[in-house]
Amino acid sequence: MKKSKNYIALFYVLAIFVAIPIFNKGTFENITVHKTEVFYLVSVLTLILYVLSSVIDDVTKRADVEPFKFVTSRVNIAMGIFWGTVLLSTVLSGAVKEAVYGVSGFSTGALFLTILVLSFFYISKYLECREWIFHTIVTISTFPAIVSIANRIGADPLLMYTSGIEPQYSLYVSTFGNYSWFSEYLAVIVPIAIYMFMMTKRLLTRVMYGVYLVLAGVAICLCSTKMLVVSCLAAFLIVLAWKFKLSVKKDISILPVIFIAGTILYFIVVFIASGHYDLANGRGYIWSLTLDLFKNFSVREKFLGVGPNRYMYALEEYLGAHPDAAATFYERFNNVALTSAHSEILDYLINIGVVGLLAYLYMLYTVAATFVKRGFGDECKEIAAVVAVSYFIFTLCNFSIVCAAPYFFVMLGIIADEKTLVKGESDG
Repeated sequence: MKKSKNYIALFYVLAIFVAIPIFNKGTFENITVHKTEVFYLVSVLTLILYVLSSVIDDVTKRADVEPFKFVTSRVNIAMGIFWGTVLLSTVLSGAVKEAVYGVSGFSTGALFLTILVLSFFYISKYLECREWIFHTIVTISTFPAIVSIANRIGADPLLMYTSGIEPQYSLYVSTFGNYSWFSEYLAVIVPIAIYMFMMTKRLLTRVMYGVYLVLAGVAICLCSTKMLVVSCLAAFLIVLAWKFKLSVKKDISILPVIFIAGTILYFIVVFIASGHYDLANGRGYIWSLTLDLFKNFSVREKFLGVGPNRYMYALEEYLGAHPDAAATFYERFNNVALTSAHSEILDYLINIGVVGLLAYLYMLYTVAATFVKRGFGDECKEIAAVVAVSYFIFTLCNFSIVCAAPYFFVMLGIIADEKTLVKGESDG
């Protein structure tokens, strides 16, 4: 494998884990815009480095360089299908520009998803995963964790709160903005610490991760959502099962049942919750509104959605045509825009339709099957799997943001590492 390509992959991974959580312009105004911009900057720099590396290889005609080849494993094909549904939904949305860039302030449209998919392919092909990478990621997260705790006790070390706002009573925390965004970020980081604390055999490493977990625990108690607790608890139970070897099996025959039953169960929960508007901090109402929106779609929209990250635009059109629904909405939201279904599953259902949602779930299934067949015993893959499960659980009641979604696809890429593929082996 070409070393320079590994270094480029390493640059991308470390850069997004450093830049996204830490970068800000000293204000909460448009903070997600700024973080999305720095994500795009890192992505462009990574692309430039890759092109330069490829040109140098061509000019010098290095004998050890292999051309990029798409490995036709099932997981790669599934990721390609998911990407294809995103692009198809974008083209047929009737509002291509909106679908490409997404809602202003979040910008998680087709361009964002395309970068995530490409990062998956690149990382799975080139990244040489090492334990120190995870140590670095967790170490970086201590800064926003400490700052968030400082905010909750009334301090403003980064001077991000405007005059008259007391940090301890605000729903925002420094470097991230809304505390739910901070929670989604921790849903990616804390599982790494849980795994290291429970599985490492080195005393010093365990002590250091124990200290970190105490720090993260304080931050979680002071400024997080209940879903973060749920996702971290799930991560703990998974690692506990692995530690005592309660569920280490390479039989993937049960996986389709788990995915199908899990999906059905989730939608049953959504239907039940939609009848209780105030449930889960108002998600009952949001999910009810989302289901009504979906029922109002044309056949094409039901199958292919309204375009990536176009939930808000579709909802505005729906409310404009349904005055009674609009009256209830404005009474509850006071003219505040609703940009998401507050469920990644429902967001995909609205944005890229039934076909896109099934493609997304199938992609996750193939990654899970890949892990079950050849991930156990590989520290990097086990950590990545725990993180991926934690993120997925958290987003059952939340939506993709730049502070976490890129990390999720990085972890998927680590799990699907092509360098561990056995020639001719199927992924499930």
